[in-house]
Amino acid sequence: MKAQEIASFTIGIFLVTIGIYIWVYEPIWVSSIHGATGGLIVAGVALILIALWKYKIRISGEVKEDERDYRIAEKASFKTFQIIFIVQGFLYATLGILDIQLPAQPVVGALFAITGISYAGIFWLYRRNM
Repeated sequence: MKAQEIASFTIGIFLVTIGIYIWVYEPIWVSSIHGATGGLIVAGVALILIALWKYKIRISGEVKEDERDYRIAEKASFKTFQIIFIVQGFLYATLGILDIQLPAQPVVGALFAITGISYAGIFWLYRRNM
C-alpha cells in the first residue's frame, strides 16, 4: 500500500474507534453523543472504504481517471459552491427575518449533508454528459 492509503486507513480506524468509544462510554464532555458518534463513525468508514477502493484499483491496474475527471471535479465543485451559497443565504435571511433561533449542530449537519450529496450528484451528471 502507498503511504496515502495507509494514512487514510489508519485515520479511518482511529475515527471509528473514537466514535465507538464515545458511543459506549458517553463521556460528560461530549454535548451530543449521537451527533458525535454518527459523524466520527461515518467519516472513519468512508476513509477506510476509499482507501481500500483505491488500493483495489491500483492493484488491478485499471486506469480510472483521465484529464476529464479534473475538469469535471472543478465544474462540480463550483456548482456545489453556488448551490450551498444560495441555500445558506436563504436560510440566514429566513431565520433572521422570522427571528428563529436554532441550535447550530443540526443546521451545520444538514448543510454538510446537502454539500456532499449535491457534489456527488453534480459530479455524476457532468461525468455522464461529458
